[in-house]
Amino acid sequence: MNLSIIILAAGNSSRLGQPKQLIEYQGESLIRRITALALSVTSDVKVVLGANADIIRENLQSFASNIQIVDNPNWQQGMGTSIQKGVASMTGKEDATLILLSDQPFVNFNLLQEILQTFAENSPQIVACDYGNQIGVPMLFDKVVFHQLLQLKGDKGARSFLKEFQGKIATVPFPEGMFDIDTPNDLNELRKIEDRT
Repeated sequence: MNLSIIILAAGNSSRLGQPKQLIEYQGESLIRRITALALSVTSDVKVVLGANADIIRENLQSFASNIQIVDNPNWQQGMGTSIQKGVASMTGKEDATLILLSDQPFVNFNLLQEILQTFAENSPQIVACDYGNQIGVPMLFDKVVFHQLLQLKGDKGARSFLKEFQGKIATVPFPEGMFDIDTPNDLNELRKIEDRT
């Protein structure tokens, strides 16, 4: 399968007060962790940057020859614009794209492999992660959905049009997906988890 991974890292982390992409967990920044993980799955990795683009780009310097940086000048309009920019940067030869965020520290290789296996075995149009009370990213999209991703605008992420695909979505369990880094309290909780591991 010709897979492209799009990492969304354009937000300004306003509630956290510092770039969440550069928060360190287990000795490495979150953006470097998720980028290395993506590269362990495919050689086609795109990172969408917006706010704080220069310092995040610098943090990713050692990956520069292996990834494509996609600039989103409209990042303030929301996640939908970053997805749209990432998909627009693809070549058209991709069979599917996997959307990742930089602030889900518990995404791991086994989860991504389960998503890809579910896609291969069931041929759904979308594979999403089941948090227990909602579904979300990481999320894999078949190429037949690309045209709809290109129409995303504003703060509407991929979740915004999932209702249209009922019956065409497969899910994998990922209860840890509920945890992301949005606030200082989230960061404190991450530090507690890190101390226990």
